[in-house]
Amino acid sequence: MTTVSNPSRHSYSFTRTLWNRLKKNGGALFGLFIISLAILVAVFGYFIATDPTPNSDRQIVEVQAKKPGFRQLFLMVKKEKTVERPGFFHRLLFGVEDAYRFIPISTYIQKNDSVIVQKYIDEGVEERISIPLSGVARPHYVASQTFWLGTDRFGRDILSRLIIGTRVSLAVGFITVLISLTIGVLLGSLAGYFRGRTDNLIMWFINVIWSIPTL
Repeated sequence: MTTVSNPSRHSYSFTRTLWNRLKKNGGALFGLFIISLAILVAVFGYFIATDPTPNSDRQIVEVQAKKPGFRQLFLMVKKEKTVERPGFFHRLLFGVEDAYRFIPISTYIQKNDSVIVQKYIDEGVEERISIPLSGVARPHYVASQTFWLGTDRFGRDILSRLIIGTRVSLAVGFITVLISLTIGVLLGSLAGYFRGRTDNLIMWFINVIWSIPTL
């Protein structure tokens, strides 16, 4: 009597065994959690970051080099050009350009058809300006933002740039492993096929590379 094995059953058994072994290794589980979290942050970074502009590059020089936890009010003023709202996948990959200019303010008041604000320039330095209601965002023209990790010397949100930078770090690691794997498989195949002097020459080359940590 001939018995037919079920490949899917063997695959399930192997996966279950692998998962059971993984659950016993706390360090491996923690590493898997960190990697999974990094991948999610990298993929949905522009939806998570407070600054969803391309590369999180919203520069507001008035709030440069602020400490973590700094909070600021902003008056959202319409730009001269019309900024089209991108689709879901465009924003997912490249972010979205700001449709407004963010002007830091200390106080504001609406009077008739204008908004009168105290523009924040620096600690103890302010400027009173008036902007017509037709030139600001509606219905909410004032936004409050907390910079949890502070700002850099260009006034950019550091936390947002870290979030978007996650995909750059993962891409560098992935490309590095891909290049190493490609070269390694190619050299290993050549060494195993030709053997002899070719094998010795390739092993000598690998030993030279390993002797230089920076490579």
